[in-house]
Amino acid sequence: MRDGNLRQLFREHLPEAHWVPVETWSTGQGVPDSEYCFPGGASGWIENKKTSGWRVLIEPHQVAWLERRARAGGRCFVAIRRKTETGPRRGKASDELILIRGRDARLLVDGDIKSIYDKVLHCYGGPSRWDWEDVRRALKGG
Repeated sequence: MRDGNLRQLFREHLPEAHWVPVETWSTGQGVPDSEYCFPGGASGWIENKKTSGWRVLIEPHQVAWLERRARAGGRCFVAIRRKTETGPRRGKASDELILIRGRDARLLVDGDIKSIYDKVLHCYGGPSRWDWEDVRRALKGG
């Protein structure tokens, strides 16, 4: 579950969209994990990541792809599942979805997630409590 199971969660919670998993070994470097299209034609791309901390590993070629697509007017995002566990040094457990526009992906290379909180959509409490309507609106460009 290298992507935090996000590919499956998006499919389950936004079933009206047509989802296509993308395996980059056959399409080129940096292409995101999933492509989607909602009824009416709103389409885009999502790169899925997971972390238990505040940093996310994103490769330079992934950032470059997202920035090129965003400059061309395409919708693209980095979806991050930040899941932590309880413990004496970890504090309170959390399971959140963080959705970042592709044009802001470079900020993940230069800093941590906390430093860009004002540029992202947050959903808290685990997949059953995430605000999937807000996610839908963001992905469709609304």
